[in-house]
Amino acid sequence: MHITILGASYEGVTISVGLAIFGHTVTTIDVDPARARRLQRGILDVCDEELSSHMKSFLREGQLKFTSELEKYLSKAEVVVISEVPNSDSDAMPDKRALLRAAECLTGIMGSFSMIIVSARVPSGSCHILQDWLNKTIYSDMVNVVAFPAFFGKDKNLRSFLHPDRIILGYEGDQPRRTLDELFADPLANETPFCHVSWEAAETMKAEAYVLSPGMPDYSKVVHNLSPSKTPTSWGARMSLRRDFLSTDREKMRKALRKIQNVS
Repeated sequence: MHITILGASYEGVTISVGLAIFGHTVTTIDVDPARARRLQRGILDVCDEELSSHMKSFLREGQLKFTSELEKYLSKAEVVVISEVPNSDSDAMPDKRALLRAAECLTGIMGSFSMIIVSARVPSGSCHILQDWLNKTIYSDMVNVVAFPAFFGKDKNLRSFLHPDRIILGYEGDQPRRTLDELFADPLANETPFCHVSWEAAETMKAEAYVLSPGMPDYSKVVHNLSPSKTPTSWGARMSLRRDFLSTDREKMRKALRKIQNVS
């Protein structure tokens, strides 16, 4: 598949290389042209030999590209991944409208993408707001939003992306399933456990990843828990979890865990 990723932070680059390893063609967009040029030359901002080696290999093969030219490459994308969400306060959780600001650039381009995957950390309810907003624009139910907490715990490296304990996908309705199966065909073939949950459950797990990961159950097979109802710039901010967010969302975290543990 052709995938466009918005945001070339370390996490965005890791997801880009990981999806290229899965066999996809990936274009990663960054609003900073100088940063995009450095990455296109194979220069990482951090020291990670494994990630750097794979990145250079895919750049040579043309399977991976870094650029700041969004309009030129978005039209080819089948899936868009938002790996970063802008925030005025880099030490705080973005507000729910921040995801709309990150996705606003997509509405000005008539692309072929049918799915927007949100891997960035966002407050619970953000993907629901994004889906409603997309449904009211020119896309009119043609684009599905999926919450994908790509990393759990403190390790956010390539190895943890390629060999996760489980893959969590949050969405509503049945439409995204075929695209997701194609996108994650490699992990499916390796029998990686998949957990299909609601947007809110996936968002909560992303926000509380280091709390949830030790206690989450293992899944021996793919589980499915979907709601039958369907309610209709820039990147690069560094975010960290604040204590006040953790304290106010503990009950949501517990509810999400109970929902997942009751899946059959």
